[in-house]
Amino acid sequence: MAYSPGVTILVVEDDPAILTLVERLLTSRGHTVLAASDTLQAAEALREHPALPDLLLTDLVLAGDSGLDYAKSMKAAFPKLKVVFMTGWVHRAPSAQRSGLGPILRKPFTAEELFKVIERA
Repeated sequence: MAYSPGVTILVVEDDPAILTLVERLLTSRGHTVLAASDTLQAAEALREHPALPDLLLTDLVLAGDSGLDYAKSMKAAFPKLKVVFMTGWVHRAPSAQRSGLGPILRKPFTAEELFKVIERA
């Protein structure tokens, strides 16, 4: 999707500093951000938000959970949902790449890299 204000992005990231930074960066570009530190908070955010997200931005490795498994379940429930993965664990990237669900943003990343991958998704 090309950059356009008003896109709703569900961000699932268990590192509070990264979650806050990504939320601020995306909000500064006019996006609506639903921020969650795990899949349970993500489910709560989805229940509270009136519209479905356009894009899921999730860490591959979440505390006690798999971002890849979560993305697969979300994509099954919402086929039009776009997905972008984040990871600092390079050895985890191949499984996400093979899934074909979406691109991978490698941590640490710059604001410009974040914006580009979101725009291309």
